[in-house]
Amino acid sequence: MARLPDVVLTLVTLAAATVCGFAFHALQLPLAFILGSMLGSGLVANLLTRMHGGHMMRRGGQLIVGASIGAVMHPQVIVELVGLLPLMVGVALASNLMGLALALPIAWVAGTDRATAVLACLPAGMSEMATLARELGRDEQAVATIHTLRVIMILSFVAFWLELTAPTPVATAVVSTPAEPPYVLFAMVVVAGLFAAVATRLRVTNAWAIAPMLLGLLIAAAGFTIPAMPQPVLVAAQIAIGASLGLRFRVDQFRRLPRVAFAGVLSGLALIATAFLGLSWMLERLSALDHASAMLAVAPGGLGEMIAAATTLGLLAATIAGFQITRSLMTNLFAPPLIRWAVGRRPEGPAPVS
Repeated sequence: MARLPDVVLTLVTLAAATVCGFAFHALQLPLAFILGSMLGSGLVANLLTRMHGGHMMRRGGQLIVGASIGAVMHPQVIVELVGLLPLMVGVALASNLMGLALALPIAWVAGTDRATAVLACLPAGMSEMATLARELGRDEQAVATIHTLRVIMILSFVAFWLELTAPTPVATAVVSTPAEPPYVLFAMVVVAGLFAAVATRLRVTNAWAIAPMLLGLLIAAAGFTIPAMPQPVLVAAQIAIGASLGLRFRVDQFRRLPRVAFAGVLSGLALIATAFLGLSWMLERLSALDHASAMLAVAPGGLGEMIAAATTLGLLAATIAGFQITRSLMTNLFAPPLIRWAVGRRPEGPAPVS
């Protein structure tokens, strides 16, 4: 079958993602635009072929979602985040320790070396861990596969669990745009995008999500008010993030790597159980967070996906972002040098994957 022109393929993918997102929304499903667009783009990627530029689409979505956090930043929220910092660090450490504990059995199940398994099990960004795997001569494909499965499983589990436990259906809603001048928010997004582009060149992790949030924090700390992000723009950002995730789900790849796919499911289940049955339970009792917010705060998924989910559900987005950023920064700042040091001390070639 001949490949569609890139422009046509992009339009078809975006159309499928948008239609499925609004279909999920019409059914009042939780995380409708994220999960719906993920399904739509995944169908096109597997039935036709994958469009180019998925990473740019994800960055744009992260930039918008990160900028939207600024609207809820005010002195009281900042004080609360500072007070929660010990819990944030504790959750980050516990998540990483669980990832390390899983590495040995996952290496055996997947048929990979231990360094690859560590990179696959750590609750960090998929692109960062896959890139590090390539630099170290490890199995980049296995790392990307396991991370992708985990994020998809977490998003699906959160939606399923909220559908069962929420007293009323949780769904996104399209509302009118705010009355504040839009150019203020536009200028903030542009400036944050420039900072994120520079930070990415300097290899700063998750810069497209973190840069707008840090900029919003600085603006709020200076005493200025940030207008709310228009809901249609947030919906577009959620569709972009979900669609980019759907592009990574390749059925043929999982068929070629059955042991890796099985290991990804096992590690995802283990990390989900640890986060939702252990860490979220502890967080609810040690803080004032509600059940859904505690779940997303400790969820070992992608930073952009978890913050987008919090924004979609109308939860404490700034607080959830604080937990997710703390874990992301700690993992991506400290894990790579430690792994490089360990690999340098004990060279270990990648094992074949069946």
